Amino acid sequence: MSRLTTAELDDIKARNPIAEIAAGYTKLRRMAGRLVGPCPICGGRVTSSRFEVFEKDASWACAVCPDGGDVIRLVEKVEGCDFRGAIERLGGRREIDAAQARRLFEAREKKRMARDAASEKYREAERKRLWQAWSKAEPIHGSVAEVYLAARGLQLPIACSGLRFNPHAPYFHGEEVDGHGRKSPVVLHKGPAMLAAFIRPDGKFGGLHTTYLSSEDSPRKIELNDPETGELLNAKKMRGSKAGAHIAIVMRDAPARLIVGEGIETVLAVYTAWAEAGRSIEDTAFWAAGDLGNMAGRAIKSVPHPTLTHPNGRTMSVPNDMPDPDDPGLSIPDSVTELILLGDGDSEPVLTRFAMLRAARRYSRPGRVIRIAMAPAEMDFNNVLQAREVA
Repeated sequence: MSRLTTAELDDIKARNPIAEIAAGYTKLRRMAGRLVGPCPICGGRVTSSRFEVFEKDASWACAVCPDGGDVIRLVEKVEGCDFRGAIERLGGRREIDAAQARRLFEAREKKRMARDAASEKYREAERKRLWQAWSKAEPIHGSVAEVYLAARGLQLPIACSGLRFNPHAPYFHGEEVDGHGRKSPVVLHKGPAMLAAFIRPDGKFGGLHTTYLSSEDSPRKIELNDPETGELLNAKKMRGSKAGAHIAIVMRDAPARLIVGEGIETVLAVYTAWAEAGRSIEDTAFWAAGDLGNMAGRAIKSVPHPTLTHPNGRTMSVPNDMPDPDDPGLSIPDSVTELILLGDGDSEPVLTRFAMLRAARRYSRPGRVIRIAMAPAEMDFNNVLQAREVA
């Protein structure tokens, strides 16, 4: 196949709306202006809303893979085929005359410029809203959030600038339309929540990680159900700029050692174990990445999973263990000479193993030792800590 022109690519995408193609691979439902559902590539994780389709942008994204792109990339990933194979599955190329090519180009550029402007405006407005929520939050020490963590056997560092508490955090889910046709988010619940700040690679506030808690005497993660579907909603939400950002559980200016894990509780479990053992942590920073995809960064390609298949019998694809050089991942300080990566044993094992190896390769530097510490199967490090205390 000769190289496709931009006009031919625009025509293929116009003939294959991404929502229609994605709906052929997975069950989607509409939520807050986008379509969400189980990822047809990695299968998602626990929730079914990590895979998102954005019709206005003609794009998709998965927070677990982590990956995204246009309809052609979606077909490549799901079908496990190359670019040429994806084009053939989408109906192939057809002849485009000069007038039509010009129309397609103008339409694409108009959409791109409007999309870029709207996205930047939205991102900055969202970041400011989240910063206000973070600024108004209370210290985590002495809060319901600290009680929640203590019940899981976790200790808070004395200086824990990355975590705060909001006693009346709103849980937004779905939209409602007023008499003038204006949409607004629905507040499904209000209650206590642990807040964590995402710090971007440039050192600035980027977004919020929120863990919603019950108001009981022994607080735990809240259980909320979708009013329409009955689906159990995720008790944790991440908003703002997460890619490449981190949550500083323990912050150091120039740490020699850095411990990084997916979740806040996982990282706090290792911090607690080290503190109880009397290990020196004066030169050690502890970070949470939010999820496995953000921790490991993008893969250069996907490969067939050795055993998992989609409902239609097609082999499932997962991101491989080689990092995409265009994605820097987390901004690991140059001072770090020992990097410890924490892997959850209760995640899908092949996906997790590839991600951990990908992260180790991505952050490798001369003079830096990288260790991968995996929790036992079906457990994370908080489970390990709790099991030790029970024993």
